[in-house]
Amino acid sequence: MLLLALAALVGLPTAAAASEGSVPPEVTAYVAGGGLVERLDAVYGLNAEGEGIDFDDTTAPGPISRVYHWTDDRLAGNTEAVATRMVNEWAVPVTIAEQPVGVAIVWINLDTERPELAEFLADADAAAALAEVPDAARLVRDAGTGAWLALEDGTLTPLVAGPPGPPGPVPLADYEVVAPAAEPEPETTDAGLGIAIAAAVALFLVIVVALYVLPRVRRRDAEAEAETASEV
Repeated sequence: MLLLALAALVGLPTAAAASEGSVPPEVTAYVAGGGLVERLDAVYGLNAEGEGIDFDDTTAPGPISRVYHWTDDRLAGNTEAVATRMVNEWAVPVTIAEQPVGVAIVWINLDTERPELAEFLADADAAAALAEVPDAARLVRDAGTGAWLALEDGTLTPLVAGPPGPPGPVPLADYEVVAPAAEPEPETTDAGLGIAIAAAVALFLVIVVALYVLPRVRRRDAEAEAETASEV
């Protein structure tokens, strides 16, 4: 981590920081030093079939913005509570040949303590909007609607409005926060249970045959052979 921080300070191109919130030097080094673009190309770049995004030599990351989410209190409808919380995410708009193509989300892996690409949103409109986040605003990611919002002086301005987001700036207290949809639970089917029961029954039958049926058959055959021998 220290080496990354030093590299960011002495020899690497700088990546501008946008909006309110801290940007650790290792995140800056990862974005500005080529690590982010390299990872984007490895995960989302062109494959052997020509599918994906052509992250060529003109690919460039834009300003880095710290990401905020809604607090649990605000999601619960409490407009008097603290509305946003800082999270382990940084949003970086990405351009190719100076044309916006999407937004990269960077996080710091808590196990390795190193920055990594968390996801890439192939959304040119979002990339263009997040390149212009006001310096004094908080960048709020509304997971419930997919919106990106700038929060400044108690006012929310939609950068990328999600349905049914407001068309323009609104007071923070008036913004209707939508809780993210719960992840669907995996469906349970009777097929798996039936297979398990069938396997258990088959195993039980094998045990019964091995312990009870086969010994009796063998004993009966032995008695029959002995009886035949005595008659001879």
